[in-house]
Amino acid sequence: MSPFAALLLALLPQDRAQVLDRSPTEWSEAPADHWVSWDPKAPAPSAVEARVALDRALESAQRGDLVSSLAGWFELLEVEPEYPPALYQAGVIYFRLRRYSDAAVAFERYLKVAPHRAGDTRALGHCHYSLGRYEQAAEHYERVLEVGETPGLRFGLALARMRLGEEDAALAGLERVVELKSDHLEAHTWLGQLHFDAGRTAEARAALERAQALDPFAPRPWFLSSRVLLEAGEEEAGLKAHERFKTLDAVAQEVRTLEGRLLFKPQQPAVHRRIVELHASAGDIGRVKGALRRWEALNPEGIQARVVGLEAWNSLGRRAEAAATAEVLAAIAGDSAGAWAVLARHYRATRERVLQVQAEERWRALRAAQAQSSGD
Repeated sequence: MSPFAALLLALLPQDRAQVLDRSPTEWSEAPADHWVSWDPKAPAPSAVEARVALDRALESAQRGDLVSSLAGWFELLEVEPEYPPALYQAGVIYFRLRRYSDAAVAFERYLKVAPHRAGDTRALGHCHYSLGRYEQAAEHYERVLEVGETPGLRFGLALARMRLGEEDAALAGLERVVELKSDHLEAHTWLGQLHFDAGRTAEARAALERAQALDPFAPRPWFLSSRVLLEAGEEEAGLKAHERFKTLDAVAQEVRTLEGRLLFKPQQPAVHRRIVELHASAGDIGRVKGALRRWEALNPEGIQARVVGLEAWNSLGRRAEAAATAEVLAAIAGDSAGAWAVLARHYRATRERVLQVQAEERWRALRAAQAQSSGD
C-alpha cells in the first residue's frame, strides 16, 4: 500500500458496528451490462478511493476481522457500483456472520451483473437452505451443477431433497458425495441417519463408524451411534456412546457460542483462550491447532496466544508442538514476566536445566523491577 493510500485508510470512519446497521439493498446499481464481460483476472479498480477501500477489505479479511472487511466492501461499492468481487465477498462475509437474508441479496446481485459466473454462487443455495427455502435451494444447486459438479453442491442438494421429503433422491445424492469425496464427514453422518430412519441398522452402523473414524470429536455421529447400538440391544455400548456424545456436544455448543462472538469482535483474548481450553479438554488436537492459528493470525507477534498454546500442548503431552511453541515464545517474551514464568515451568518439566535457569532469572528480574516500580 502506498503511503498516501495508507493515510486515506487511516482517515476512513472507524465505527465498525455501523456497517452492521446497513443493508445490501442500499447498494447503487451500475449502468446496464457494465460488468457483463467482467473476468476475475481483470485488474482491480485503479482509482485511489477504490484502492483504499479494497486494501481495507482485504487486509481486514486476512486478520479475520469480518466486520471491518465488510465495511471496506461497502466503501468500494460506493465508488464502483456493483463491482462483482465486492458483491461476492460481501455475500461470503454475510454468510459467515449468519446473516443469510443479506447474503442472499449480495449473491443475487452478483448473479445479476455477472450471470456467466453462476458457478461461483454455491453459497446462495446454502442461504436458501438455511432460511428454510428448500425448493429454491434445490433449484439453485441444480443450476450451479450445470456448470460443474463438486461434493459440496451434491451434499447441499441431497439435504434439500431430504427436507422436501424426497428420501430416495437424498440417499442417492449422499452416496454420490462420498464417491466424490470419501472423507466427507457430514455425508457419512447423514447416510447413517437416513439408513437408521429406514430401519437399515447395519448400513447405518457402517456409515456412522466411518464418520467417527474421520472425526472422533464430532458429537452427532456419537448420538446416532448410541441410538443404533441401543436398537441392536447393545445397551452398555449404547449408553457409553451417549455419554461421549453429551461430553462432546457440551464442548461444541459452547465453542459455537464463543465463535459467534468472535465473528463480530475478533480481538477477545479471553474468548480465544476459552476455545483453546475447551478443545484441549476434549483432547481434540486438530481443533486446538486451528483455534491457535486463528488467534495468532490476529496478532502474529502476540505473546498471550503462545502462552496459552504452550500450556495446552503440555497438558496434552504434545512434546513437539510444545517445544516449537516454547521456542517462539522465548523469542518474543520480552518483558512479560508471565511468559517467562510459563517458560520456566515448561523447561523444568522437560528437564532443560540451562533454559530453565535462564527463564527463572529473567522472571525474577522482571518481578523485582515491577516491585520497585510499584514502590516508587
